[in-house]
Order: sequence, then structure tokens, then C-alpha cells
Amino acid sequence: MQILWLFAFLLSEAGDPPSDFRPHKKEQNREVTNISNQPIIFNITYTPWKVKSNATAEERAKFERERPYYEMSDSGNNIYKYMTSDRKLNGENSKTETRSLINYFEKSTGVFNGNGVITQEQLKAIQQRAHAPKNIWHGFISLNKEMSYKIDTPEKCMWLIKRTFGEFFKDMGLDPKNIDLICALHKDKPHHLHIHFWFAEKEPKCKYRKKQTEYRHKGKIEKRVLDRMHVRLNMDIMESHPKLYVSRDEALRELKKISALRDIITKDDIKEAVLELAKTIPKVCSFHYGSKDMIPYREQINRVVNKLLLYDKTARKADLRFDAELQSLRQKVNGLINGNGENTNHYKIDPKNITLIDDIENDYKRRQGNILLNTVKYIKSEIFETKIRHKVNDKWLKRRLAISHRKVGKLFDGLLASFGGESELLERDFTNRLQEIEKEIEQEREAQGNVEEQLKINSKWTWGK
Repeated sequence: MQILWLFAFLLSEAGDPPSDFRPHKKEQNREVTNISNQPIIFNITYTPWKVKSNATAEERAKFERERPYYEMSDSGNNIYKYMTSDRKLNGENSKTETRSLINYFEKSTGVFNGNGVITQEQLKAIQQRAHAPKNIWHGFISLNKEMSYKIDTPEKCMWLIKRTFGEFFKDMGLDPKNIDLICALHKDKPHHLHIHFWFAEKEPKCKYRKKQTEYRHKGKIEKRVLDRMHVRLNMDIMESHPKLYVSRDEALRELKKISALRDIITKDDIKEAVLELAKTIPKVCSFHYGSKDMIPYREQINRVVNKLLLYDKTARKADLRFDAELQSLRQKVNGLINGNGENTNHYKIDPKNITLIDDIENDYKRRQGNILLNTVKYIKSEIFETKIRHKVNDKWLKRRLAISHRKVGKLFDGLLASFGGESELLERDFTNRLQEIEKEIEQEREAQGNVEEQLKINSKWTWGK
């Protein structure tokens, strides 16, 4: 979707950012020409913990003004005051009795994170830790007119933060459990809602040359990390992940049914492949697809899984539906990276940095492999194997082989499960899901057409956050 955006800090009556942060008019005029096809904007910067040794007098003076603002040491004018100002939180309702957001939060802190509302005690501890010599990151997530309803309540914002920021911190090389994060939803632009965020490390855990641990020295975030966060947020807002994961879980559920202990496949080729795999993998190995022990056997595991899918019609259909959802998501990601229409994306994403599709596909294969390996591990324990040389008519050996053969045989005698009724319900469910997806796609196309038409009419206008 193509929406005009202005990259500028939102100014408020209380807690205004230092004047140095406000863009010059020339920069504003240049930036408004950027047109984005993304429904979401992610902007982030950081304030260093100390000024550079070769900094000029002007840079030092600027640092002295900015640092107290973001570390919240200035009680009268700081980032928290800005994030929780009445006009920002409630917009046009700030001077009425419907001050919903202020009244919503416990003890009126006005801020939250992925774990919920931040209490006064938690906020006080965060503000105290913010005075430490460490980097402080801050920015905003801004949605366009069509997508603003996705974050119009604190609950929706908390859910978005919870699903996206954990992986973002890991990509940065930070421990998500060692992060102080505060966020606030601003509603002063009703058609362009946005979330301001601020985060920093709780405790120093990095080891450099000194023996004691320190806070992270590096504040700059790699483009690879930003690219992944852009795609992660866009996919979450467009709700592509939930549909894909539902499809994935349905496919895995069907595979689990046909490889359950009572329902293992009885066809000779499947039986032979499963037994061969069980005999090939040593008992001492960890029977998990993602373990290092399974690396030499993954190709063989994949072949057996493919045979299971080719044999069972219901599981095969579920797998094909998942693949269709995956390819649809791949096209959406490529659309984000390459841009749609005549206008290009204002933020250039390097395709090499985006591993979202591969990660989901690999996770799907891993789960498929684990379903098979759980059964193989059980069969492995029932197969009688001996390295001792026995006599031709050894009765003990014959008895042990007979017991093993009988136990393994029981696993394959009544193996085919009946998927008739369940398959019909599954097919009906997926038909409804596909129809819903088609409706959403059609709605997005209509919305994009309306936006393009509006841009042609009002091309000289732009909107801030």
C-alpha cells in the first residue's frame, strides 16, 4: 500500500524532545517525497553512553542536552514525559471525560511492554537503571491509515510487541530477559496511530578486555537486523503468520496420525524404509531432527517422510496446502523487498538478510522429522540385535527373534488409520480458510486502489505520524 509519510518527531505540550532532534525544513521537504508501499514504519536510533573523545564542542554540548532527556534524569523534561503526555495518549479526547488510555493503565503509568502494563514500582526501577553508563535505544512503530486499527488498543500493542521484539533483541545480540522496555500508544493522529518505544540493558553482561562485565559498547544496529525486523513487523501486521502456522499445524497433525504407534503404515515399501532407518541410527544418538547426531541421517529421514506423504492422501493434501500458504507468504515478502507499482520502497531491504521463509520451512521439516523419529526410536528398542555368534539351532536366539518379530509385527498389523470423517472436516475447514484469505486479498487490493486514487488527487499533501 502506498502511503505518504513524514519522518519527524511528534512534538507535544509536555516532554518535547530537544530542539536538535527536530528535522530542518529542507529535510522535511526532501523526506515527504518518499512514498512507501508498506503498511508499517519502523524507526529506531540510539543515544550513546558517552561522547566521543574527538567530538567537537558543538557535539559535546548536544550530548549534554540529549543524554539527560533519554536517561530520564531530568524530571521536568524527558522521554517518559513525552511518551505519556495526555494529548499524545488520548489525542482529541485529552480534554474530555473519555480519557480512555490514561484511565486504562494501572496506577496511571501510561506505559507497557510485551508482558503487560508497567507498574509504578517497575517504572521507578527502570528509571533508576537508566542512569547507568549504557546505550539507550528509542524509536517508533507507525501504521498507515488502513492498518491503524491493528494497534488501536493497548492490548493489541502489547501483543504486537510480545511477538516481534524478542527476536529483534536476539538479532541484536542482546538477551531479551536482560532488557528494560517501555512503550506507549499515541493516538494524537487518529488515522496514523503509532507506538513509541524505549529500551536499554538492565545489567552489564558483556565481557571485553576487562575482567568485570560491562554494558554493550556498540549502539549502531546492523542493516541485517533492521531488515529482519521490518519484515517481521509487516508480516505480523498483515496477519500472514497465523494463517501459515495453522496450515503448518494441520499438516503436522495429519502426519502425526499416520505415524502414531497404533497407526504406523503397513505397506511393504514404507515398512522397509522405516525399519532400515531404525537399524541405521545408533541407539546412543539423540532422536531429535535438530540434533547434531541426526545430521548424517537427515537426508534418509526426509526420504521416509516423503514416502509417508506420498502414501497417505490426507497427509499429502495437508502438506500441499501448507506449501501453498508458504509460497503465498514468500510472494508477500518479495513484494515488501522489491516494492509494488511504480513507486519504490523508502526503506531498502537486502534480500540476503531475510531468512523468514527458510526459517519457517526448516522448522516445518524439523517437526516432520521429529514425528517420524519418535516412532523410529520406539521401533529401535523392539528390534533384537546381537553381535554374538550363536549356534544354528540356538533355542534362546530363536525365542528372542520370535518375540522381537512379534512385537514389531504388531506395530505394522493394524497400522492404517481411517481418516474418512476427519479428512472431510479438515477439507471443509481449509476451504473456509481459503475463502477468507481470498476475501482479505480482495479487500487489500481494493484498499490499495483507493489509496492510489487518493494520492493522485492529493499528491501535494502529506501526513506526519
